[in-house]
Amino acid sequence: MTAISTTLVVAMTVDGKISAVDPQAPRDSDSADQAHLEYQVSLVDLILVGAGTIRAEGKTYLISNPELLAQRAVRGQPSQPVTCVVSHSLDLPLDLPFFNQDVRRWVLTTRTSLSSIHASLYQKAELVALGEEALDWELAYAFMAERGIHKVAALGGGGLNAELLNAGRIDDLWVTVWPVIYGGKRAPSPVEGEGFDPRMAPHLQLVETRQVGSELFLHYQVLSGSS
Repeated sequence: MTAISTTLVVAMTVDGKISAVDPQAPRDSDSADQAHLEYQVSLVDLILVGAGTIRAEGKTYLISNPELLAQRAVRGQPSQPVTCVVSHSLDLPLDLPFFNQDVRRWVLTTRTSLSSIHASLYQKAELVALGEEALDWELAYAFMAERGIHKVAALGGGGLNAELLNAGRIDDLWVTVWPVIYGGKRAPSPVEGEGFDPRMAPHLQLVETRQVGSELFLHYQVLSGSS
């Protein structure tokens, strides 16, 4: 295992949904959660995000707070973390605004997918094949360590979060609980995949709580050997 620290940052409704059934449906802006997310992103060297999230949102998260940008400069970090998209299919439309943002872009994929992509994608991002048909997270973290990455924020979606938890790569979680209920059996949840056997599921220890109005911010550590 590498020494890279990975924090999962997720926001969900009281009923455990990270978006409505229609992920494009507008929702009220949330200044407290946005400030929290920006602070967490400001601490890291790299953002891990799933291809589905990039397709849905169109772009990556950028830090804009001058104080946070100044703190990164003092720490010797570039103004923005690397954005690393995890894509097993490389279904990443080239007209996404993401490809025009002023950030370093990596795409982690498999050798099988890399053999059949459009050549122009190479001009948009650094493509890295790590595994034949499935992404090898041990190789992925070794690659990041070689590139000088020390701290990572995983921003979802649920499929990526499940992979990282299964691979034992999440060290801690920040969970924002929005005071609203979305419902819908097809609405996505923070962790998807095949699910865990309850006896083998990751166990957490609550280490910090904050409340802003009716919104909760919960910080958990993943207990060693629990996943």
